[in-house]
Amino acid sequence: MSTSSSDLANVYQSKTAIEHILDAPDTYIGPVDSDEITTWKLKDDGTMEHGTVNFIGGLYKTFDEGAVNCRDHVVRLFQKILSKEKNIIPVRNISVTVDKKTGVITMYNDGNGVDVAKHPDNDLWVPEMIFGHLRTSTNYNKEEKKIVGGKNGFGFKLVLIYSKWGEIETVDHIRKKKYSQRFEDNLTTICPPKIKRSTAKPYTKVTWLPDYERFGIKTLTDDMFNLFKKRIYDISVITDKSVKVEFNGETLPSKSFENYMDLYIGPKTDAKRVFEKVSDRWEIGACLSPLDEFTQVSFVNGVNTLKGGKHVDYILNQIIKKMTTYIEKRKKVRVKSTTIKEQLMLFVNSVIENPSFDSQTKECLNTPQSKFGSKCNISDKFIDKLAKMGVMEAALSLNEIKQSKAAKKTDGKKSRNIRGIPKLMDANWAGGHKSNECSLILCEGDSAKAGIVSGLSKEDRNTFGIYPLKGKLMNTLDQNIEKINNNKEITEIKKILGLQTGKAYTKDDIKKALRYGRVLIMTDQDLDGAHIKGLTLNMFHSQWKELVEIPNLFGYMNTPILKATKGKRVKSFYNESDYEKWKLKNEGGKGWKIKYYKGLGTSTSKEFKEYFAKKKFIMFKHTGEASDNALDRCFNKRRADDRKEWLSGYDKDRVLNPTHDMVSIQDFTDNELIHFSKYDCERSIPSAVDGMKTSQRKCLFAAFKKPLHKEMKVAQFGGYVSEISEYHHGEMSLYGTIIGMAQEFVGSNNISVLQPNGQFGTRLKGGKDAASERYIFTQLSNITRKIYPIEDDPLLDYINYDGTIAEPTHYLPILPMALVNGGKGIGTGFAYEGLCHDPLTVIKYVKNKLNNKSNKNVLIEPYYEGFKGTICKEDVKGSTRHIFKGKYEIIGHDQVIIRELPIGKWTVDYKAELETLMEDKGKNGKKKKPIVKNYTDNCTESIIEFRVKFHTGVLPDLVGSQKGTSNVNYFEKVMKLTTSKTPNLWMFNEEQKLRKYANVQEIIDKFYPIRYKGYVDRKDYQIKKLQRELVQISNKARFIKEQCDDIIDLRKKKKEVVIQLLKERTYDVLDGDEEYKYLREMRLSMVEEENYNRLMLEKENKAKQLEVVMNTTVEQMWLRELNDLEKAVAKYRNDRKVRQFGLGAKIKKSSKKGKKGKK
Repeated sequence: MSTSSSDLANVYQSKTAIEHILDAPDTYIGPVDSDEITTWKLKDDGTMEHGTVNFIGGLYKTFDEGAVNCRDHVVRLFQKILSKEKNIIPVRNISVTVDKKTGVITMYNDGNGVDVAKHPDNDLWVPEMIFGHLRTSTNYNKEEKKIVGGKNGFGFKLVLIYSKWGEIETVDHIRKKKYSQRFEDNLTTICPPKIKRSTAKPYTKVTWLPDYERFGIKTLTDDMFNLFKKRIYDISVITDKSVKVEFNGETLPSKSFENYMDLYIGPKTDAKRVFEKVSDRWEIGACLSPLDEFTQVSFVNGVNTLKGGKHVDYILNQIIKKMTTYIEKRKKVRVKSTTIKEQLMLFVNSVIENPSFDSQTKECLNTPQSKFGSKCNISDKFIDKLAKMGVMEAALSLNEIKQSKAAKKTDGKKSRNIRGIPKLMDANWAGGHKSNECSLILCEGDSAKAGIVSGLSKEDRNTFGIYPLKGKLMNTLDQNIEKINNNKEITEIKKILGLQTGKAYTKDDIKKALRYGRVLIMTDQDLDGAHIKGLTLNMFHSQWKELVEIPNLFGYMNTPILKATKGKRVKSFYNESDYEKWKLKNEGGKGWKIKYYKGLGTSTSKEFKEYFAKKKFIMFKHTGEASDNALDRCFNKRRADDRKEWLSGYDKDRVLNPTHDMVSIQDFTDNELIHFSKYDCERSIPSAVDGMKTSQRKCLFAAFKKPLHKEMKVAQFGGYVSEISEYHHGEMSLYGTIIGMAQEFVGSNNISVLQPNGQFGTRLKGGKDAASERYIFTQLSNITRKIYPIEDDPLLDYINYDGTIAEPTHYLPILPMALVNGGKGIGTGFAYEGLCHDPLTVIKYVKNKLNNKSNKNVLIEPYYEGFKGTICKEDVKGSTRHIFKGKYEIIGHDQVIIRELPIGKWTVDYKAELETLMEDKGKNGKKKKPIVKNYTDNCTESIIEFRVKFHTGVLPDLVGSQKGTSNVNYFEKVMKLTTSKTPNLWMFNEEQKLRKYANVQEIIDKFYPIRYKGYVDRKDYQIKKLQRELVQISNKARFIKEQCDDIIDLRKKKKEVVIQLLKERTYDVLDGDEEYKYLREMRLSMVEEENYNRLMLEKENKAKQLEVVMNTTVEQMWLRELNDLEKAVAKYRNDRKVRQFGLGAKIKKSSKKGKKGKK
């Protein structure tokens, strides 16, 4: 349908630029209607408050244009002075006057005025052109990098368009002219300028009367006057301090941006904050938000960006990312970014090159970070201060509230039937009116569940429910709610019992709200079983403390760990201490058959029926603060020192009385759980004497006993170890121990006491690529007996397990192996981190001590067999941190050959890191500049060679950067070519007590007298042994001689007569054998002269051996074996290289030559 001629004028209109601006204010200055908003406003005392105001955005923007022009002029002139331009007079004064009665606004600044000259292109006076004609500006040069607020050429023209009238006045001191001009009727009328000669100092002044009716008001409102004044306060802060700023004749305080924060949040004494002037272009402040939500105060080149923008996002994202990492590292909680953001008030004062905004109102910066013209990297110190002043705790609290709401979704409720928990065998009465009579049994594994089911009667099925735990429950103390909520076992227990997160239960609630009236724990009776009891009790105590305080609600069933049987007599023991005491009173258990119950699965169905026929349950008793403290001490991660003190009073004979039917929580922890904690340390932390943990010592004992000189499958050897060393924890963990003792890749053992015959793992995956125990073989390394001499075996203190002699409390190597192979382990309250060292250096140190030589120049530094990188150290808060660096070679300007990785960095992992360096997006999905262009992987299982090519210009920047430290340069940091270790030398001493060693020298110095005494004992033992053998040989020779010479005749004589005759002949009684069996039981064929002569020769040899031993000092014995070991180490290293690289294998070196990188 066509438009009629009469309507064409209404449909199609042509407007002037000024008419368009007046008709479309939102496009140019923002809304002209009053709107009630919440923002920061100025109080009478000069401080800020957050409140509601009637805000007219367009009117505010016109005022802001004038204010920003003043600030921009300061910047422009300073830049010209820096550029050494002539005839530049800087701005020293800015004055703003707002007449509240008339509504007239005046803005003045001194310094160079506007050029009073005609423009060559349009014959207009320059002041008229830039103030009175649209799209004219000093900011149009795109080649020039501007750091001012104006840009688009509208600026002050918009002020005049929305004014009844306006006047400009400027002095050009160079041309000695004063220029003044008036503009009227919304800039539709431009009066002729008045130009006079003037010798006055330069300045510029603008005065205007806003067209208030166009803003829906008759005169200036109090709210808008307040906002105008606040804006000039802003200008006074973000303008150079050499400039005096006045508002209505009052000189405003020249505050720094840091002090400006006081106006919003109060003085430092009342409100904590963090401030950092990162550079001349960035000032950053942050504090806890006083509004309980994120808020920001920000400026870009003097423009107050009320809505923030890219500059605020840039700073905020850095803070959130670093704070998230900070909290996760210290609190093990992953807090969402929005949760951290909600805690913050952010202050940003920035200078951005050629800024672009979302609109002419300039409330939000749109310039992307890549075009800021500068960087602002938030320091770790800033984050640390921000976290400690309350942001971290506030974020954690809010996070907990949010997670608590999420946890409610997994809450249980009292109901007759529950679904979706296949492993639960629910009691028939659970959730019904008799639910208070029901007991939920939490047992250790499916096999335990099967046993328990076999022990229940038909009637028991009404009142007993069973839920098998997979193993050990999570330690929920101080654990974040999200992780607890995601734990399947805990959420299922909540549903089974009907528990609700955060609810404080009373005794009456048990019957009303829960599906069961009692919780019983049934675990193996071993030490790990005690730990499961403790963790389960801790879970309920940390989540529903009031439940644990209710009597007779939580308990456990005791089952035997040992049974002694003699005929029909059966004696049950519930802990090993009671069994040991019983043995002492019963001839060591002679005549009794002993059965060790490794777990509940060992019990028969008949025995389970006996257990449930007796229904002997022991209930936990909560006694108040002592009980709370006992659990907290055991499971609170921050109380490691308290656990150390707790374990220092360990007594293996302190156990619970199994006849009691109630035990306080503190008695349980002090008399049962403590035994697990001690054992946890023993299996995790090595001895300083032999450098071995318990499981390693068992493996070595088994290898010596067999002896393992011929190869044997690891699976078979693991079974053998378990059998002969009374290992009760399953063979799978033993396989890992055996494999670890045989590994030889860089970063594992310096000396492997077991030989790896097969694929025992490589540096590709740090040993995790080992083949199955069914396919690999092992045997004793040739060097092992050089370290642990067989001559010491009879002198070791072997442990007796129920009559079975197993591994010693510790071996006596001839040098401290704890230093040679290092290691790592975490026990209860204690942790160990030991580095590897060169055995030859340790040998030299010991030799010097034996020879009374100084070890002043013997430095025992970390050493890893085959490692080609470098190791340096630095002091960190009084501890020595060792830094391991890879080896690399810089080829040209864009290529590096990496020939070694730092200790603990495995080949496959490093390859993944190179892939990350090639990506153009970070973890947060944001774009980043890729560093690596491509790489070639020439690595083998034992050789490192990555050829890395970088993007153009990247490598010189990385190598030349000063961002590194004295020990790690920036290239090494970015390329992840360093790792670090800080020794933590908690180890067991010779008395099996934990102690912390200050350094490696102390370990050797403490080891020395222990090993020295071992040699003294060995010498004494050998002398006594040889002396005994000499007596025996002498007696046997004489016995033969006297029979051959018919001096004695024992034929046809009774035993008693023979014994008496030997006594009369003064034959020696050996080893208390008063019946002379060693003589009487000699074969008749021995009574020959040839045997007499042989024994006399043997006697002579024994005498010589005895003389040698007696004349050899302990120092000589030790030195001789150390010399032998030195040779063995050399051979071992050669054999190891053959195993790794093959006979005659050589590592290929790059033919390219280039600049050597730091190593």
